Amino acid sequence: MASNNNKTTKWTKLKIFILIILILIAGTALPNYFAVTTTASLNKRIYFIKKGKQIEKLKTGDYVIFSLLKSKQENDLPAKLVRMIENDGEDSQIKRIGCSAGEEITNIGNEYYCKHELIARAKDYSLGGERLKKFKFSGKIEEGDMFLVGDHVDSYDSRYFGFIKAKDIIATVYPLL
Repeated sequence: MASNNNKTTKWTKLKIFILIILILIAGTALPNYFAVTTTASLNKRIYFIKKGKQIEKLKTGDYVIFSLLKSKQENDLPAKLVRMIENDGEDSQIKRIGCSAGEEITNIGNEYYCKHELIARAKDYSLGGERLKKFKFSGKIEEGDMFLVGDHVDSYDSRYFGFIKAKDIIATVYPLL
């Protein structure tokens, strides 16, 4: 009896593995339709890319691709991060919209609230020990701006670099795996 359960579990794991491999192959063959993130910034790693930004329809909770270096001045970002992005050759970032234009965001100490709900907590120091400059803002988010967050405590997002303009969004993405 235990042998059958063990075979079923192995077969299920094999099917999941094959599915992941097929998605990764499709992602490399169809880079305009799939995005893969290699950082722990978000809980999901594979995203479907929806063509056309439809900026007016972006809302809190949506996932987006944007270019950090095109959105921010280099002197607004840590030099080490800029070098890392430039050396990597890939500037596209995927983040979730934590708070949208027209919504109220509140920054109390290291915590960020959207509509009175905690959406992120900033750190004082990076994993490398560098002091992090935190974005300070409380109030209604202006039209065309959005506050982006990652799922991981070490995500480099709007807690540190501030708002991203909707016009700088490259695409909307949907998490798959």
